[in-house]
Amino acid sequence: MILQLSRLGFSHDHHHHHPGRHRNMSQAGLTSLQAFRSLVSENLNRALESLKLGSEFLSLTWIHKCFQMVPMINNAFAKLMVEIDYPVTSWEDCSIDEYLDYTINLLDLMNYISSSIAHVNQARVSLTHALSLMERSPALAIERMNEIKTHDHSIMEFKDTRCDVDRKRNENACIFHEAMMVLKSTGFWVCGVVLWGLKSEVDPIMKIMGNSVLVDRSLMALDSIFRKKYMEEGGIVKEVEGVNESVRMIISSGIHDCDGRMELKRRLEVLGNVLKSLKEEEECLFASVMAARNEVVETLRRNNK
Repeated sequence: MILQLSRLGFSHDHHHHHPGRHRNMSQAGLTSLQAFRSLVSENLNRALESLKLGSEFLSLTWIHKCFQMVPMINNAFAKLMVEIDYPVTSWEDCSIDEYLDYTINLLDLMNYISSSIAHVNQARVSLTHALSLMERSPALAIERMNEIKTHDHSIMEFKDTRCDVDRKRNENACIFHEAMMVLKSTGFWVCGVVLWGLKSEVDPIMKIMGNSVLVDRSLMALDSIFRKKYMEEGGIVKEVEGVNESVRMIISSGIHDCDGRMELKRRLEVLGNVLKSLKEEEECLFASVMAARNEVVETLRRNNK
């Protein structure tokens, strides 16, 4: 995304459909915007279809796949701005504020996600250590066998610049604004889902989405089915629940349950691998968003000299 930024702006698609919003937009602009919308919808629809199948729902594996959408859509947003030839130096003040608010909010969410990953991973490490004590000190090992609990970490209030959608603006600024609306709603929704999986509660999504408007039909459908399935199935993500189930079995059956210990070891390894993948995804996304944001700020600083 940094390479795009040296020439670009940024953009993404969608917003509420206001009458006449696209009336004066060129065919080339509409085509670029529609191509972007299609890419976003394709990614959301893939997540929706896997959610409908149900096999991966309530799993960190499915959540990780959702998480991978954010950098993909961010990159598509940057490419769209290059395609319509809308560099950072041409952005309106409101567009600049929208972008800077979006990126600082996304960076904050990455920090929340990082903290939640660390919490779950620390609990996993503690259980792994307890399991290693089983041979030489079984009583102490059982004593230290604790289920992984949810992590209570409140979400901050978002900064959210609201542009005057009725004010007359040029074509590229309109594409930028509509794209940014989709970028925000999709990115924040996905981050809410990631935090839900790590915290095992739906509150993060409710809080995060309270600061945004769902502006993509595919995202509306995905959000609706996600909430419906959550209400029906509830509970903790599969990888964590699997570990907790093994802990309960070992505690109830006692120190001689060799099969239970082997199964707990396997489940801890599965959880560790998924957490590692999520952490790598979070670190890469944080780095790319920070680098892109810094490039935008530096470009604006040079332009204002």
